[in-house]
Order: sequence, then C-alpha cells, then structure tokens
Amino acid sequence: MEIRIGLVLDISSGAEVVTVDVHATKDLINSGHKYLDVRTVEEYKKGHVGADKILNIPYMFNTPEGRVKNPQFLSEVSSACNKEDKLIVNVNCATVTS
Repeated sequence: MEIRIGLVLDISSGAEVVTVDVHATKDLINSGHKYLDVRTVEEYKKGHVGADKILNIPYMFNTPEGRVKNPQFLSEVSSACNKEDKLIVNVNCATVTS
C-alpha cells in the first residue's frame, strides 16, 4: 500500500518538488533530509512519522472563527531551516503512523 505523505523540496536548487511515499520518506530522513510537518497542531497530534527530527510548524491555525494562516510561518521556517537544507514537507491532512 502506497501512502502519499509529502513533498521533497530542494530549496537550494529552485523548484524541485516530488511526491514520495512513506518508505521513501523514511529513507530520505535517514539520509539527512529534514521533515517539516505543516499541518495544524491538532492534526500533528493525531499521528506523524516516527523520526527524531520532526519540525511541526503549522501553516494554518484552528480558531473559533475557522482556519487562519500562521502569520509567523515563514520566519519560523527560516529560523529552523537553512537555505541549503533539503526538506520533506508533509502537507497531507491524513493521519500517518509508522
């Protein structure tokens, strides 16, 4: 069974984006990629990839008025990641367990 889990971004070389499955994600993490989970805190708490270095920086927040963009998203990602980092970005709302 193949589960789409995220995108691999190579920031240093431009717009290289590919979709990867769970097995490829684990291999990429083991080879040094950073894992950035941009789901809400609530979605993240429901389940995430089992890895030591997961960054959960939500792109959106749940509020009583609905979802709103995280105004600090870019600055939080910029302070947690270097321009040369290769990122796996989880944008999927499905719960993933390992």
